[in-house]
Amino acid sequence: MPASTGPTASLPVLVFLHGGAFFLGSGSRPYYDPTTFCEQAVKASRPHIFVSVNYRLGAMGFFHSPEASDLMPANNGLHDQSVAFEWIREFIAGFGGDPDNVTAMGQSAGAMSLSIHNLSGRDNMWQRSIQFSGSLVTMPVQSPAHHQQNFLHQAEKLGIETQRQAADAIAREMINVSADKIRDTGYVGLPCSESEMLPYQSASMALTRRRVPTSGALQSQIVASATYDGGISYNMMIGDKGRRQHANVFIQIAKDVLKHPQELLDIYGITKDEEDVAALKKICQFESDAGFFAASRALAQGSGEKATYLLLFDLGNPFNGPLPSKQYATHTWDIVALLGAYEHTLDEIYRASIRAFRDKIISYVTSGQAPWLGWTEEKGTALIVDQKGPRVVGKDVYMGHDTRRGQLLALAEKEAGQDGCDVLWSDVCRRFLMEGE
Repeated sequence: MPASTGPTASLPVLVFLHGGAFFLGSGSRPYYDPTTFCEQAVKASRPHIFVSVNYRLGAMGFFHSPEASDLMPANNGLHDQSVAFEWIREFIAGFGGDPDNVTAMGQSAGAMSLSIHNLSGRDNMWQRSIQFSGSLVTMPVQSPAHHQQNFLHQAEKLGIETQRQAADAIAREMINVSADKIRDTGYVGLPCSESEMLPYQSASMALTRRRVPTSGALQSQIVASATYDGGISYNMMIGDKGRRQHANVFIQIAKDVLKHPQELLDIYGITKDEEDVAALKKICQFESDAGFFAASRALAQGSGEKATYLLLFDLGNPFNGPLPSKQYATHTWDIVALLGAYEHTLDEIYRASIRAFRDKIISYVTSGQAPWLGWTEEKGTALIVDQKGPRVVGKDVYMGHDTRRGQLLALAEKEAGQDGCDVLWSDVCRRFLMEGE
């Protein structure tokens, strides 16, 4: 918050939900430091209050037994977020914030959280939402039956007898286990469907397109993806010595699942016996297009009367790592660039592009005015951010018939109509990503 802010300031409020696959992370991680973002806002005479929210993760946030739901309810991590927003509604005015002028911003799992909240049927308090590289399908959603199976499995790992005890008794024993031991189970938090927070049987892009956000407070949203969101999978898999022959594994999955597998392989240039590093880069580009870009587009398609603005972040990650510097706009780099933690290390071209991009987001957060032309099915207007700076383009530029994304969307339609993108994402890409587990 600006240093001079008093309780009567009534400034706009930006609330941030961090990423980390519902398993790790926190809003206070150094790369989420919002100081640069907030300073630029003050210099532009657009001060606001920035609030970062933590929530329970992994086992602590998502263990659930539908047979003992009073003791181990569904989606505690998501309910933590709701409690945080209730706290903001009640107390933010004392910090100089306006509880009736709130933007909720999430990245990755945080963005998926916002999708869940926006599609829950509940009346949320935020007027605007910004979702960076996260949607209803970013992480798998499990049924109550699957959560019950997992609950019993994790209890056995903790040495709890499950064969001769009712679920309530098992839950009580689990509650008495130390938090460290529960965390050591390594459970990745998976939200539960058919619940208060997720009142649907399964999560899909098809569902996103037909389930319009119902919150009366929500007026508009920005939905965003990075050109190489699949970089997070590349970084995890490239050093996994147990995973080999990526091209051959992917080709076999495509043949098992698709009616037209060769078309998918041709779009990404994936060939039999291709060297692993090259193949994995191509497969993770497919992941980026099928699981992140297509999901953002589905959010835009299902927005109803809520104004929606599509953002495509294509500024290459400038830092050295498993991928070459400045060639790939990777997962998480978009929010890091926006918040500005390492801006002092960037060259002037990068700084100028990011500052111009940041100006648009700051203006949207503080004024609520349209940051660029809204998305429509006919024009498909989007903001692209790259080394040339942010610029508005029509759909022919980023998903025209001759583009990689356009060809993928056409293949999805040919494969399964409205369900085609879900087939490509869930049945092909996720299966490949999970093949070695």
